Amino acid sequence: MQSNHYPRAKSNYPNHTVADLLRLSSGRWLEILRAAGMPSDAIDGRRGRPCPRPGCGGDDRYAPMADVAERGAVLCRSCHNSSTDPRAGDGIATLRWWMGCTAAEAIRWLASYLGVGDAVVAPVISRPIERRLSLREQSITPKQWRMMVDVYMSNMQPAYMSRAAKLLGLPCEPLERLGVGWSPSHRATTWPMRDGSGDVIGIRLRCPSTGAKRAITGSRAGLIYDARLLLIKAIERLYIVEGPTDTAAMLSIGCDAVGSPSAGCGADLLVELSRRIMPTEIVIIADADGPGVMGAERIADALLIVASVRIITPGDGAKDSRAWVVGGADRSIVDRVADAAPVRRLMIGGDS
Repeated sequence: MQSNHYPRAKSNYPNHTVADLLRLSSGRWLEILRAAGMPSDAIDGRRGRPCPRPGCGGDDRYAPMADVAERGAVLCRSCHNSSTDPRAGDGIATLRWWMGCTAAEAIRWLASYLGVGDAVVAPVISRPIERRLSLREQSITPKQWRMMVDVYMSNMQPAYMSRAAKLLGLPCEPLERLGVGWSPSHRATTWPMRDGSGDVIGIRLRCPSTGAKRAITGSRAGLIYDARLLLIKAIERLYIVEGPTDTAAMLSIGCDAVGSPSAGCGADLLVELSRRIMPTEIVIIADADGPGVMGAERIADALLIVASVRIITPGDGAKDSRAWVVGGADRSIVDRVADAAPVRRLMIGGDS
């Protein structure tokens, strides 16, 4: 196998060449690659396994090299080999392949991790995966979705989580409960979307600065919730809101909450989830606009077969649940508004 060549012998850090960085890394690559977000079982020496890089889809094409701890090299016959860019050969090539970044960015990250560069390892700015890889929906299994979530969560350094939470006006804890991670290649936070049984069926992306939303290619629109919700017994009141940040806001004030994919969507998944946890009552918080209210009505009609339903909108002129909470609403305020809303029940004969 050919080694990678780096035409510029020096790194960006005084008195440290690329050769120095590779020498300092020798014997530490398992630790380094885990810090970069690679799952432990992807570098444990077992050969002939599915490729861990999101989007590859290869079932048995991947293997770490025998000297991966010393050299950091891995091989995927599909997406990382002697003919790809970057071509397989050493740990810097592995970082480039895994993070989807340039050689300079991989070197900068490695120097920071080794303590010869910046004190804090910064997220790598890189090209979106979709520009280089074709991600087929049918190739992504629940196990692969879970692996992707684990990888993105391991990328989420405490400093990044604090910044993402601060931009939302929320504490870190609800984001951690929802499994929020960081995708260096998309420069976005990642939010797992689940079906009614808790399986991850997609990952939503959200730009921390602009709030722009999209999803990993192959994702199915799913619900946003803490999977531990399925373990709670005797839920008195389940709040349904719209989207991931509204869900995080409700969790931050102590409510049991689940987010729909968008206004009026995900009713079938919400029915499945509600049948599993059997809440005594469901409260839908509709965004304070026409689509939000109409969507809440559609979801309410579907959920009446499970439990009684109330529909409310945020108080204090807030446009959505997050704005309401950020504006000062706590659980007692939200519960009080819910208590005042009329109860809808499924009646014999079809009236509600």
